[in-house]
Amino acid sequence: MKIALFGTGRMGRTIAYMIKQLGDHTIHTWDSEEREVYEGRVTPKHRFCSDHHTACDLKDVTAIGNQFDLVISSLPYHLNSSLAEMCIKEKIPYCDLGGSVPVSDEINEMAERHGSTVFTDLGLAPGWANILAEEALEKIPRVTKEWWGEAPHTIKMRCGGLPVKAAETKTDPFNYRLTWSTEGLYNEYMDRSVILENGEIISVPSLSKSEHVEINGFPKLEAFTTSGGASHTLVKMQERGVQNCSYKTLRYKGHLDLISYFLYNRKLNAEEMGNLFSRDFSEDVVIVEVEAVFSSLNLTYRKTKIIEAGDGYTAMQRATAGGLVSAIFASPLDHGSPLTYADIDIDLFNENTDRLNVS
Repeated sequence: MKIALFGTGRMGRTIAYMIKQLGDHTIHTWDSEEREVYEGRVTPKHRFCSDHHTACDLKDVTAIGNQFDLVISSLPYHLNSSLAEMCIKEKIPYCDLGGSVPVSDEINEMAERHGSTVFTDLGLAPGWANILAEEALEKIPRVTKEWWGEAPHTIKMRCGGLPVKAAETKTDPFNYRLTWSTEGLYNEYMDRSVILENGEIISVPSLSKSEHVEINGFPKLEAFTTSGGASHTLVKMQERGVQNCSYKTLRYKGHLDLISYFLYNRKLNAEEMGNLFSRDFSEDVVIVEVEAVFSSLNLTYRKTKIIEAGDGYTAMQRATAGGLVSAIFASPLDHGSPLTYADIDIDLFNENTDRLNVS
């Protein structure tokens, strides 16, 4: 497969590396910075897996060309629409990491009008967390003979990137390391969230509806609503009869109260918020899980994935890139319309995460 990858920051470089682990694919990268291209090997000191690289701003790209089988965006979310529009008009399958519900909606609407394949909101959350929710729907018929086609009453998606160990309050009161986009995190915390509640999709404030969650190997965590993570999962779940569905972010206890104070009371902007957190990327861990409750069957399905740092990449890099790459190679890229998480071959997705050693 010939793949065009836009954006070669931390996530983009990891995506390229993982694509190479799944096959002998050709990757052409674009970024505003110069990069040294792939030399046929991948060592700890040489991880930029690009066969060709073009250094330019996206505004200078007027066409992509029909030689590519797929375009991946690892750009900031506000650049995705213009790139997606070029792909849609040229009928090149397009996918991205998401980051903004309005932007993803715009891209999906364009693709629907033009009959083009796009898959927005891949990665971790939205992405892997939503795919686990789809897996919950598929697994129940396999594990109980009492299932008669009923949808779960409640589905909870949860995800968090955390330090491996909780620090003392005096050392790091937020207990958080910013391992990805400052602007993306700020939007998650400040934009309103959508949830499916009692059969209706409603908007609620982010940093609300908190609950405590217990996960083996960790102290008690707190979960709360943030925007974007639910993506288009809510509509699909509502169509299938699910009554309650939500996405919540996981943090160590105490984070929610502190960040709420600084964002709502002190009214910090994105840059000021980012300065509150440690930038030590060396020891992080990602937790992604889904819990599905089938109340009439008295059955609860819960699956938790713990992704650690390794192979020279942070846990956040590995989980985000691993989710996107595994989904790409488990999806029908000739679909001719926007793809949803329900279109992914779950078994093949899991095989891919195994091969990438992120399962």
